[in-house]
Amino acid sequence: MNVLEYLPKYTVKDYNLWEGDWELIEGHAVSMSPSPMRKHQRLSIVLVSHIEIEINSNKITCGDCEVVFDLDWIVNDNTVLRPDIAIICDQSSDFITKPPVLVIEILSPSTALRDKNMKFEIYRQNGVKYYIIVDPATKTHQSYTLVNGLYQECPNSMFSIHNDCDISLDVAAIMTELKD
Repeated sequence: MNVLEYLPKYTVKDYNLWEGDWELIEGHAVSMSPSPMRKHQRLSIVLVSHIEIEINSNKITCGDCEVVFDLDWIVNDNTVLRPDIAIICDQSSDFITKPPVLVIEILSPSTALRDKNMKFEIYRQNGVKYYIIVDPATKTHQSYTLVNGLYQECPNSMFSIHNDCDISLDVAAIMTELKD
């Protein structure tokens, strides 16, 4: 018996009425953890800055791609996620409405399992080309590339956003730069 079928199911319409920080996963409300720790926030800022510089230095080939953080992605009518960092292209909405090209989740103790398992599967199923999971506690990361519908670990730091738009993001080097 699946106990989840006894819980109420919600939609984006319901989600838009809620106060506080939530994600909606297959109709189930998931409370967001309290605001991230200083180390998490600092790493977010540094990663976003590096990506922004890369995209701006390739503005001609990257076109309308941009880096966003803590922006809701409305996956479908019953799933809304809030990636820590994402690269989106060709989007004009106030929210992410199409799969991001790249998503970075920075692990927190309270969300690590969700990021490594549930979000990993949702991102894979919805065609997120690159998924990077960063662990600030251990200063490690895992990078994945979507190949034939499955994520494969990729050791490189070069990501092809689209056509001629390639960005370099050396997550390991960035994490070693951070103060403890």
